Amino acid sequence: MEIPAAGELWEGLLQGDEARFFELFDTWYPGLLAYGLRITQDRELVKDTINQTFFYFWEKRAILITVEHPAAYTYTSFRRRLISAAAKTNALLQFPGDLVNEGLDQVEASHEHLLISQIRLRELEEILSRAIGRLSARKQELIRMKYYEGLSYSEIADKTKLTERTIYNKIHEAIKTLRANLTADGHSKEIISAIHLLLL
Repeated sequence: MEIPAAGELWEGLLQGDEARFFELFDTWYPGLLAYGLRITQDRELVKDTINQTFFYFWEKRAILITVEHPAAYTYTSFRRRLISAAAKTNALLQFPGDLVNEGLDQVEASHEHLLISQIRLRELEEILSRAIGRLSARKQELIRMKYYEGLSYSEIADKTKLTERTIYNKIHEAIKTLRANLTADGHSKEIISAIHLLLL
């Protein structure tokens, strides 16, 4: 039986295909586990972070983007989450978490990763902050609650008295507006993809 390509599995995820989503998880889990253990030997933290990364992808599938190199996109997102989680739990980091080729055949060379490596995270955050500042006050508030405070849709609904469907729609509209504004400002697709990682 022919194994679907990574891009095909990723598109299945974006379309809400549970079978493709779990196939994507099963395909990349061993590589992510091996990669994570090169960052920290806390196996349970690594496994939990893998699960959280894929849960986030599934939860946000409606606003995720089609990327040229989904494996590198996944590894970059996972790495950021793992390093952050390790810092919160005081887990020992063995190396900074740069993507390397040794033992990671599933990792594809990507413009997204190169960008993350070469451009300061602060610069990307500043670009994102300026773009968010051009949204309506309500959308700025929802973006802040969802992506910076990590609140669930139900928690945001309790705070804003909006329905979860309204919140979902407004956040989806906000993400589309952010991408459109970044494109109109002349930012490359690679920068936009890298900035999108900050919202994962």
